Amino acid sequence: MSIAQFLRILMARRLVILATLFVGLVIAVSLCFILKPRFPATARILMDVIKPDPVSGTVIASSFIRGYTRTQIELITDYRVAGDVVDRLGWEKNPLMVEDFKKNSNGTEDFRRYKARGIIDNTDASLVEGSNILEITYTAGNPIIARTVASALRSAYIDASLRFRTDAAGRSADWYVDQARKAQATLASAEAKKSAYERENGIVMAPGGADSETMKLEGMQSALLSARTAAGMVDSNKDIRADQSGAVTSIRSQLNGVEDSLALASQKLGTSHPTYIALAQRKAVLQQQLARETALAHSQGGSSASASQSNAARLEAEVTAQKTKVLALKPKLDDLAQLQREVDLRRSQYEKAASRAADLKLEADVSETGLVPLGDAVVSGVPAFPNKPLILALGAAGGLGLGIIFAIAAELLSRRVRGPEDLARASKVAVLAVISGPVRMSFGQRVLRFFHIGGETPPATGLLPAR
Repeated sequence: MSIAQFLRILMARRLVILATLFVGLVIAVSLCFILKPRFPATARILMDVIKPDPVSGTVIASSFIRGYTRTQIELITDYRVAGDVVDRLGWEKNPLMVEDFKKNSNGTEDFRRYKARGIIDNTDASLVEGSNILEITYTAGNPIIARTVASALRSAYIDASLRFRTDAAGRSADWYVDQARKAQATLASAEAKKSAYERENGIVMAPGGADSETMKLEGMQSALLSARTAAGMVDSNKDIRADQSGAVTSIRSQLNGVEDSLALASQKLGTSHPTYIALAQRKAVLQQQLARETALAHSQGGSSASASQSNAARLEAEVTAQKTKVLALKPKLDDLAQLQREVDLRRSQYEKAASRAADLKLEADVSETGLVPLGDAVVSGVPAFPNKPLILALGAAGGLGLGIIFAIAAELLSRRVRGPEDLARASKVAVLAVISGPVRMSFGQRVLRFFHIGGETPPATGLLPAR
């Protein structure tokens, strides 16, 4: 089928096309008046998920942010939040709401759940692209109701998020408190058992985990080491101490003076002079005194060295005896050390449980959710549905399309000769000429002539098929 044939069919069946176009427009206009308008209201929340937790200081990892936001979006459309909105708005006391419930409810749910389901069905939540802003949208037939419900939804969601967090922290805190009590009781039992063992065996365990006998042995070993060091130093320094004695030094000084005088006297007076003889006698007396004082200093140094060695020997004997005592107590000390480790373990468990319980109690009392409401809920004065221009355009396009389809179908069911092409096809012979007179052509005929093959044949008044 050529374009000219197609246009001839549309012109011939134009009444059908116009009728369907009119019907489509009528239906579109009717829908614009029948469909109830819907007004969307939006409320925004800033999700400050980057901020550290005020109690634990933790931050949500970037890999979990997507799951976290998805959870928050699902929470907004949860029955708990929607039911809270119903309670906040007091719809149970609103006669219009009660009447709507009685008229449309199927009797399988109560008023609160019925209205909550309606809120959930008309609520949508999503993140604003490229941000941490969560946008809550509620659609209703009344703009005031839409804005009121959107605002109530945001408040209920923030409160529910806080309750979920504090309730969970409170439950965990109660569990940790119970565990702390049990750990405390176990710790008291372990400490009592350790104390009883110490009383029975006469052993005392020091706070550091060492028993008194072992600590005593360590002290005695340290004292023995010090005594041995002191004895060695006294023995090596007794000669030095003898030479450094005050009496020995004084006598040695006098002896040096006498020797100098004696040498001078031998040169000037001679060895037979009484002065020289007196100085020689004085030298002999001083040498005797020096020998006596040196021997006395040596004897005193030997006494100190002997005392140090005796003290070291005594300490060594005491250390040996203490070692024997400690080795004899070794099995009991091992048992006591085991009891001490049990006490330390129970104490660590109790301290961890008590610390965690305190942190969770603090978290249960926190009022920070990381959700910041942004401004008031807003609603557009123009309904988002129905879109009247779009409905009218679709109605016109649908009516026009159906009209064309109906026109083509009617033409196929009842074919007519509307041009040379149709005659040639029906007679299966070529058309030699088209005889026509001077006829005034309409606009449609001019269009057909424009699309006619050859473009010069006037509207046909007579057709002669070839023989």
